Amino acid sequence: MDDTTTIPVGARTLGLAQNDPLRGPVALTTLAQMFGLPADVDGAGVATVVDGSSLLSRVKIGAGPAPSLATVVGTPKGRTAVVQLGVRRELRPQTADQTANLGPFRARTFAAAVVGGPQDPDEAAAARDRLLAALPDSLRRCLVGKSEGEAFFLAVLARLHQQGTLDRPDNGPWLADAVRAVDDNPAWPRQVTITNGSDVLHVARGMPSAIVVVSGLADSIADSVSPLLADSSTARERNRRYHGTFCVGALDEAVRASTTLPKGCTLQVLADQGAVLIGRDPQPRLL
Repeated sequence: MDDTTTIPVGARTLGLAQNDPLRGPVALTTLAQMFGLPADVDGAGVATVVDGSSLLSRVKIGAGPAPSLATVVGTPKGRTAVVQLGVRRELRPQTADQTANLGPFRARTFAAAVVGGPQDPDEAAAARDRLLAALPDSLRRCLVGKSEGEAFFLAVLARLHQQGTLDRPDNGPWLADAVRAVDDNPAWPRQVTITNGSDVLHVARGMPSAIVVVSGLADSIADSVSPLLADSSTARERNRRYHGTFCVGALDEAVRASTTLPKGCTLQVLADQGAVLIGRDPQPRLL
């Protein structure tokens, strides 16, 4: 990608932590020249954790001009959220209704987007059976679809359960170890973005991803999203105080660290095998 291009790079996962969720669409509009939807995406899911409950919505993306990432994500109610974009015809196994096989997936106070893993249908089925066999009944009851990705997510929670950290409100630091312990086949590129409502963890292997921090929003962009977001001194002050950290993963091409950024934004390209944790401190911490 040329450093001066304005063509956005398609993203298939997004993890976000922000201090003002109402202004999330403004931040995503700010980033529209950098990140967008892959051309072949026809389904999306958005999950957030509010008051200890995982909320999930999924939408179909029809033919015609692609909507913006801000339109697809909307305005999640929680401080943290995870988004997954996908192609329903490529999901394995194929079922009459692919809705439940497209992430994000949710269970208890967690939600996760899982991209990658085994692509061969037989390998995926075998991996799913192996992951499900180790689940306690309490997590097996959370199973909704038939995808290996959902089984992987629940296996990560099972790992926390074994460690006695599943119900701890500060279990974010244990999430990366749990993901890496479950993801034991280096031949399968995979990215996992998971939130417990307080923290967002993004783990990458074999797929390009980036971390973008947005500090402050332009009143002009806020006004273009909704005049109510910039029509008073209080609204404009909230724009200035906005802070959001975005983990953008499974990109269709790598983003260069020298890419021209919107004002108030910083970019960090995440290395292969990398992981980043965003906690109450909004600054991303590499693990």
